[in-house]
Amino acid sequence: MNRLDRYVFRSAATAFLGTLLVLTAMIWVTQALRELDIMTTQGQTIIAFVVITALALPALILGLAPAALFMAVAQTLFRMNSDSEIVVASAAGISTWRFLRPLVILAVLVAACCAALSIEIVPAAMRQFRFEITQVRADVVAFIAQPGRFTTLSQGMVFHVRERNANGVLGGIFINDARDPKEVNTYLAERGQVIDSAEGTFLVLEEGAIHRRTPGKPDSNVVEFQRYAFDLSPFTNSGEPTVYRAPERSFRDLWSPDPKDIMVRIEGTGRFTEELHRRLSLPLYVLAFFAIACAALAEPRTTREGRGLALAGTAPFIIFLQITSFGLINQVRTEPALIPVVYLVPILFIIGAMASLSGRFKPRMPEAIRIRIDRLAQRVVRATVN
Repeated sequence: MNRLDRYVFRSAATAFLGTLLVLTAMIWVTQALRELDIMTTQGQTIIAFVVITALALPALILGLAPAALFMAVAQTLFRMNSDSEIVVASAAGISTWRFLRPLVILAVLVAACCAALSIEIVPAAMRQFRFEITQVRADVVAFIAQPGRFTTLSQGMVFHVRERNANGVLGGIFINDARDPKEVNTYLAERGQVIDSAEGTFLVLEEGAIHRRTPGKPDSNVVEFQRYAFDLSPFTNSGEPTVYRAPERSFRDLWSPDPKDIMVRIEGTGRFTEELHRRLSLPLYVLAFFAIACAALAEPRTTREGRGLALAGTAPFIIFLQITSFGLINQVRTEPALIPVVYLVPILFIIGAMASLSGRFKPRMPEAIRIRIDRLAQRVVRATVN
């Protein structure tokens, strides 16, 4: 690329990365707050919290990249038109297609990155996120061993631990088991320790007593013990296999799903087909968003009014393309005949943008709307002058 290409590419790439970074950071913070219970109720560290929530970043980047590219290209072309840079380049004999070459390179790079994210990286991150969350929620020791806090492990099951030593020994244990409405058991122990074995996970209590009582009756039974193994296996899911949904599956699983797979039996192959074509068609929609911005703002314009109207005119096309993409993809699950249309729609937008840039096709705003906008602009100008 020559100096002009590097200048245009650097301007658009900087705007794209800045927009993507800001949008991703804002949404990531809101999403991360949903998983704040990892720290507050599951006893995890801040490092574990950041690592787990960071696994959502690839999906956020993938979802925001098309919009960020559109905004970056539109902002770059709008600014260059405002500074008359496109007009000067056109006067120097540089065609619109030649001027757009670095932007096309940027769009192709973004589309390729989105394809990589969509096909493998995002599903892998989602699978890892599901695995980490499962491990955290199956970590009974971290869940119940929170000194000074009454922790509800399940409906009717409350734990309290006075302290936790560095070697993992728990002191001052209180367990209230009211899962059976006919009998309530309260366990008190001086100390205890969680032990994993082939038979399951147990909390071995030492030097304590069990208070058994029946609701509605004043009497209760007290049984003292030296050692007692409280079974924690019903509260863990470490032995259960993790079932991944279609968005979390690898591309190979979507391409040739196993008929014996539990998710295939529950949702059918249509859900896998929908997710497969969602991933494959995404790069085309990225290029379609880019093409709309170029068609609206790439040509030399000399008036601010014309640029504003051109930018506003992209809104119906963007909204239509977005709604159509969601609608078509969702219909593919039950209507496989719509699969070619999923790819045809963005291709038609790209072809239409190319025809607009070549002068063969010029979408125009309805005359009545254009007149009203012109009158409104004139009123704003007169009010500003006065």
